Amino acid sequence: MCCLSVPDMLHRPEQTAKVRKTPGPGRLELAFARAASGQTFLEHQYSSYPFHVCRALHLDDDRPGMATVYTQSCSGGLYTQDSLLTTARVGPHAQAHLTTQASTIVHRATRGAAEQVVHCEAGEAAFLEYLPDPVILLPGSELISRLKVKADPTATVILCDAFLSHDPDGQKKPFGTFRSEVVIEDPAGRPAVIDRFHVRGEDVAEERLGVTGNFSCQAMVMAYSPAHDVVALLAAVREAERMCEGVEVGTSELPGGCGVWARILARDGADLKDATVALWSALRVELLGQAPSLRRK
Repeated sequence: MCCLSVPDMLHRPEQTAKVRKTPGPGRLELAFARAASGQTFLEHQYSSYPFHVCRALHLDDDRPGMATVYTQSCSGGLYTQDSLLTTARVGPHAQAHLTTQASTIVHRATRGAAEQVVHCEAGEAAFLEYLPDPVILLPGSELISRLKVKADPTATVILCDAFLSHDPDGQKKPFGTFRSEVVIEDPAGRPAVIDRFHVRGEDVAEERLGVTGNFSCQAMVMAYSPAHDVVALLAAVREAERMCEGVEVGTSELPGGCGVWARILARDGADLKDATVALWSALRVELLGQAPSLRRK
């Protein structure tokens, strides 16, 4: 697992998760814009099966202009060879929080891996939070997940990428594989941050020392904000980390001091969620001056 800033790694076939050139029929498009009143609204939306989009909500009392959108699925999860593409654009000075209605269940891969691709764009002075609930990897499931963000240097982006392993039969059968890649680029397409890992379910199930130990749940929380004081951001995250129980958290600066990064290891989904919310809240306080309102799910 790594957090790198080496541009040519994006172009090495053996290093990059393979995805289809055509993402397939599952497509979601969202575009947020700032109205003259200061409130962010959905300027454009399109969804095909299995996506469903709720209307934009304004849930933060201290940020009445911030739009929150829940994305929903009509399919009951990701199935073998599913391939979904989400694009979300946050215009200049707009503020948006994008999340899911619940965790996404990844079912057994009988004919190949499922793919989930998300492309986000944050314009000048925009504020974007992309915080989906963790994916739940069932026995035999295989998932390729790619998240790419193109962000203006004046923008702020908070991201989360999380997973947990679960066997409904209680036999601790492992998932297959999970490949994850998170990339943040500047407007010219130059990568500023690369976070990539590949994990096998059997390694998690065997609780190997030096790999995952007895932690079956993981989350990555990242804040990209080149204009903000990275020392203050890191101090806020580490203070929140000390308050978390039942988890292990590692934190560091992003390459070039453009933000902060944290990896959370937990034994169950409840502890993972609590730690993720704690770090998100600490980042929001440092970046915007007040804790966020919790999203009901």
